[in-house]
Amino acid sequence: MAIPKPFRKFSQLVQAGIVLSAVSVAPQAYASTASVNANLIKQQDQIAKEKWAYSVGVQAYVFGLPLAIFDREYRLRSDLKRLAKVRHLCPCAPVNEVGHMSKLSTSEDQLPYTPNNDTVYSGTLFNISDEPIILSLPDEFKRYWSVQFSDHYLENFAYLGSRASAGKGGDYMLVGPDWQGQAPAGLKLLRMKENIFLAAVRYGVLQGEAGELEAVKKLQQQVLTTSLSNWPQHKGKVKPLQNPRPLKSYQGELAFFEKMADLLAESPPAPAHAAALAPFKTIGIEVGKPFVASKLDEATRKGLARAIKDSQDIMRWKVKYRGTPYDSRWNNLHPGSYGFNYINRAEGALEGLIVHDREEAVYFSTYEDGSGALLDAKKQYVLHFDKDEIPQIEGNGFWSLTMYGPDFQLVSNPIDRFSIGDRTPGLQYNEDGSLTVYIQRQPPEGKESNWLPTPEAGLFRVNYRIYRPSEAASNPKTLRKFIPAIKKLN
Repeated sequence: MAIPKPFRKFSQLVQAGIVLSAVSVAPQAYASTASVNANLIKQQDQIAKEKWAYSVGVQAYVFGLPLAIFDREYRLRSDLKRLAKVRHLCPCAPVNEVGHMSKLSTSEDQLPYTPNNDTVYSGTLFNISDEPIILSLPDEFKRYWSVQFSDHYLENFAYLGSRASAGKGGDYMLVGPDWQGQAPAGLKLLRMKENIFLAAVRYGVLQGEAGELEAVKKLQQQVLTTSLSNWPQHKGKVKPLQNPRPLKSYQGELAFFEKMADLLAESPPAPAHAAALAPFKTIGIEVGKPFVASKLDEATRKGLARAIKDSQDIMRWKVKYRGTPYDSRWNNLHPGSYGFNYINRAEGALEGLIVHDREEAVYFSTYEDGSGALLDAKKQYVLHFDKDEIPQIEGNGFWSLTMYGPDFQLVSNPIDRFSIGDRTPGLQYNEDGSLTVYIQRQPPEGKESNWLPTPEAGLFRVNYRIYRPSEAASNPKTLRKFIPAIKKLN
């Protein structure tokens, strides 16, 4: 068939290999079978199939990582021997019981997530499948505190605390989505998103003030959980689970996807996520069905195994640069209600476990000074806030800057100061109301009150947190004003 003149040149380019057309990758490309090696075609097809499985596998890994981390936390709290060995490292306790860390984190702690030096933690992993649990909380109107409820995907779905309940505590009966009945007199009914979920309790601590930790410990002692059948005679007692969550063992190089499929069945994602999940069917992951690696062809298995390995590397990179980057080199971490931001959800779960919503707190982090150079302990830096750049807060909120090494842990220093902020004793503001923080290894002569010590050597990272931020300080459209760049002095 003759080619019309307007298309002759394009056709010639395609034939010469200069332009890749849709036809050139379609089956017609194999029309001349006499000159084609059939084995080579099959090999190319298998390579392409592996690449497809790899690309979908990376997306599936990112989607399922929070589920796997939640499962890790549940398994820890279900293994009493293992739990006894690590309770000093985390606010962990058996399922439905309250665990406490009754001290501020220091460089002596090595935690599986990024610690702060602002609050002490209490926490509970709830399973209310058998019966409701009453969570008892004291009133606290002067000190910052919050209770953050998160689901299997480590997404927030409810709050109590200084902001959410105006500091009012009380006795809250936590019930599952299908529970029927009425709360006994004096109890406030809270319907949870699902029967198994996580709650993190934070109390702010005024650093350097006598009696602070003792005061917080007294508050923690009033954070209690009680099975409904024990209420009110045996307040603070929970019954052992009659129907504990099964803990299946997973083996093999594709164990992650096998576990992920089971966790998706246990906690199906909302229908709004159906489009994101649709490609997963091509690699054997479908909500409500088990993942059977033995049924996969070799190309798909190879692609998924490679996806798991590379996804771990991808996530190690991504947690370093979480959230939205700003020109001052600060990254604004994504809030803990993620919507369709699956990579943000995965990085939040991996590094922070659960992350506050923007109304409760905003988080920033950086590895770089304002010029884009990596922060290096051999150098000296300042972070200067003009008067109108100092973070704006609501109520009993506060802000802080915290020093970390590249391992996301707090940094040892001569004065045991791991963070600095508006609650730091002796913090000095300039005559014009501005504030300068000195970030360096050696104390700045005459400016020690405003010193944030760096590591002895190597690279470091700074996290910046604003608890109960004002609208201007939390809104992505206006918060740039409150994140000036770190500047190198020498």
